[in-house]
Amino acid sequence: MQSADEPATPGSSSPGSAGTAPSSPGSEVLEPVTAKPAAPGPAVQIPAPQQPVPPDKSAPGGAAQESLGSVIAAARRAAGLTIDDVSDRTRIRASLIERIEQDDFSGCGGSVYARGHLRSIATTLGLEPGPLLAVYDAGHEHVPSPVVVASPEFDPLHGGAGRNRGLGGFRWAPAMIISLVVVCALALVALLLPSGGGDSDDSATPRPSAPPSAPAATAPPGPAPAPTTPPPPGVNVRVEARDAQSWLEVRDDSDKVLFAQLLQRGDSREVSSEGALEIKMGNAGAVDLSCNGTSLDRAGGPGEVVTIRLALAATGGGCTVDGPGTGGLAAGGLAMTAPPTG
Repeated sequence: MQSADEPATPGSSSPGSAGTAPSSPGSEVLEPVTAKPAAPGPAVQIPAPQQPVPPDKSAPGGAAQESLGSVIAAARRAAGLTIDDVSDRTRIRASLIERIEQDDFSGCGGSVYARGHLRSIATTLGLEPGPLLAVYDAGHEHVPSPVVVASPEFDPLHGGAGRNRGLGGFRWAPAMIISLVVVCALALVALLLPSGGGDSDDSATPRPSAPPSAPAATAPPGPAPAPTTPPPPGVNVRVEARDAQSWLEVRDDSDKVLFAQLLQRGDSREVSSEGALEIKMGNAGAVDLSCNGTSLDRAGGPGEVVTIRLALAATGGGCTVDGPGTGGLAAGGLAMTAPPTG
């Protein structure tokens, strides 16, 4: 044991040194604080934020909360969309969307289609489909798990959008198209074969009998002579300014002007009347006349103003001409009356 006057040797500890308690009779020696770390306590776990889940129909405390349909309706209104807008984007009937917002899934045709509709509506409204499907499955536990279905998100009737679109939803399309083509081809063959095969054999016999019936059909039109006795025609005059222009005026028996015009060279007009016609020509030498199809001689010379009167002849259907300058007429049953003398 060292005295108080002796210096402390290395490695020894003196009373009152740092990290030790003074030794005294009857006192307990404490261990250094740094020599023994404290025992680790239980780890504190911080709960992770949970994904918001649409509220159930009733809270544990008994307070009523929004239903699944109410959540969809509220999200639709928040997005500024109408039921018809959602129907156009999801290809789901508007009436069915309205029933879904009322928590009525009976019109969906089963759980598979209902889940597909919910997924399409949630995607359109910007909602996460998973929580909505979880709430739906919780209320429809009797429905088989959607894992069994190849493509539960696709609605083949309404064209609902989903991640599996095109993978299983349209697998029936090629088979249906092929079947439809085959059925149409068989129907076409069934229609053509009886008509083609039967007519080729039967057409040989009816055709010989057709010629005998043809004369019988032509025999009844015996009373055709009726058109050969038409009512007597009136006066049909054709006027043509052949060599030069000429002014013309045509009047009927009642002195009504039927035609008054300056004909240019090469122009022609036809005028008809049941009675007589009076024709006034400003350049008679340039005008050719025909009455009821028969040509007449020119009524005057170039630059002469001549007026003639054409009437239906009593017999033969020709025309009578009365006026100056009608020195001769072409054949055809026409008669001419000389102009009156003073």
